[in-house]
Amino acid sequence: MTFRDQLKANLKAERYNFTHLASESSISTSYLFRILACQIVPSMRTAVCLAMAANKLTNTTSYTPDMFMTLASKELDK
Repeated sequence: MTFRDQLKANLKAERYNFTHLASESSISTSYLFRILACQIVPSMRTAVCLAMAANKLTNTTSYTPDMFMTLASKELDK
């Protein structure tokens, strides 16, 4: 399961989706989808906001800024 799939499943379990995550992170939905599609690397500030929002919405502490920042670099390594 990919990071995106796991995040989606965790959000869905709490009755949220990527639109909620984008809103909670104060970024646009299209920007979030570009990050999750490994097209761009977010700034550290955005990655921190995403991790905090993901943890809040999924009631966990498992998401870190590094997870969001390394998506694109992992895709390039393939």
